[in-house]
Amino acid sequence: MRRSKNESRLDVAGLLAHGSLRGTAPLYLTPSSGLIESVVLVSQLEAIRQVRPNTLVVLSSEMGAGGWLVSAALRQAWERKASAVVVAGSAYASAAVGLAERLGITLLATDGDPAALALALAAEIGAALSVVDAELARVARAVAKDTTLGDVLKTISKELDGVGVSLEYDGVVLASAGMPPRETDEVISVEVDEAKSTVRFTLMARVPTSGVHNLRLVHSILEVATPAVKAAWLLEDLSSTARAVPTAAIAGLDQDPQASGAEFEEKHRQLLNHLGWREGEPYVAVWFRSGQGQHHRPELTAVLRLLWRKTAVRSPLAEVQGGWLTLVPAGDQDPSTQLETRIRTRLGPALAELGMVAGLSRWKEDAPVLASIVREARLAAESARSTGPGTVLGFASLGVVAATTFVDMDAVALVAEITLPRLMTSPDRDVIITALASFLDHRGSVSLAAKSLNLHRNTLQARLNRARELGVPLDIPSELLSVHLIAKVLRRSMPDKTTSEDFLENQEGLG
Repeated sequence: MRRSKNESRLDVAGLLAHGSLRGTAPLYLTPSSGLIESVVLVSQLEAIRQVRPNTLVVLSSEMGAGGWLVSAALRQAWERKASAVVVAGSAYASAAVGLAERLGITLLATDGDPAALALALAAEIGAALSVVDAELARVARAVAKDTTLGDVLKTISKELDGVGVSLEYDGVVLASAGMPPRETDEVISVEVDEAKSTVRFTLMARVPTSGVHNLRLVHSILEVATPAVKAAWLLEDLSSTARAVPTAAIAGLDQDPQASGAEFEEKHRQLLNHLGWREGEPYVAVWFRSGQGQHHRPELTAVLRLLWRKTAVRSPLAEVQGGWLTLVPAGDQDPSTQLETRIRTRLGPALAELGMVAGLSRWKEDAPVLASIVREARLAAESARSTGPGTVLGFASLGVVAATTFVDMDAVALVAEITLPRLMTSPDRDVIITALASFLDHRGSVSLAAKSLNLHRNTLQARLNRARELGVPLDIPSELLSVHLIAKVLRRSMPDKTTSEDFLENQEGLG
């Protein structure tokens, strides 16, 4: 704030030195000078209960008729976080001074007319407010010149001497400028929304607690900057929507039965040209979607587009059926791992807060069929849902394992309860399931499975025999895939070391 630091900020110390409080006598001054934003002349004790914080309370001559009234007024003014209390010079007692010191509230005395003092201070506050109005008008003109959200936030931060300014949604920072936030900062916020819109952004300023800034003025600056913030993000969202139309159209062609190689490119040449698709150049597809059990919220499109700018500003993000899609040029080197890491680092926490996941297609040296990488990214995103919100998953790390992520785990567990009741109720169930999972993971090798579990081969063989006794069809090849799936699903909910394992080891030792 170029002029607002001192000219628009009134406090007790300043007015005592060169303002309307120069004629008063300080009876007690707090270590820090209180900010003064308004003044009130009080003739009845009840009126103090209505004052706002940062108000200077002037007690009328009538209020000073009894010392107990001054003490009561001090206590109520302290409760309302008043800046200070002014009393008539002959109306206070030493007990009132002691009370002011204990409460930590400034107490002043005037030999003049308290009403005249209140009027003089009101005029001084009015003059300061006129400076504030001029300051706000200048800030409004400054931010109105900016056309991008980033520039608007930078201008606001500059006007506030570089403090941290951010646009947030549901606690997620979408864009920011200025100093990084600190835990000790004062947080000032203003809602930014559009009529008839479900999007509710919040414009935040994090002000150091040094006392240099007038917090009410900071709030007012955010308010006058809100229209520029709103206009900037709407303009950017409109531009992103237009740029994303070809990407959305590509997603609609995902299931085209002729979507292969040269035939696909020839059939959709005009659309690909609009997209900027260059023949022979590889791309990576990124698919965002809501996490497991989460509903698709339409307002997230604007939110995701702002977040996506932190990763790849030149690749438009399109809202498509089942999520959001973007296509990122890959260049001549493998970018999929780097892009996956960048998304995980920059967007992972935000995606977790929003209950979302992201999936990426593989990178190939030869330019792949466009529809193919879109399908890969979508499958990766679907697979990521089983891990939980905030997951960023590349299809390259999945391969055929992706198939298991589409299995209804609850249904598999229910099948186990119904078809293997003896196993499910056995006290040694967990260690038997662990043995089964390892045995099948190692393609039926008892030796390899025993080594992975740090067990003797005979111990593992005994556990597999125990599984057969409990009804597990280990010797029927056509049922081994189902047994393996059941063991995997049940193993997920088990601790690494269970009491049932201890029980079985004791039994085997006794044997």
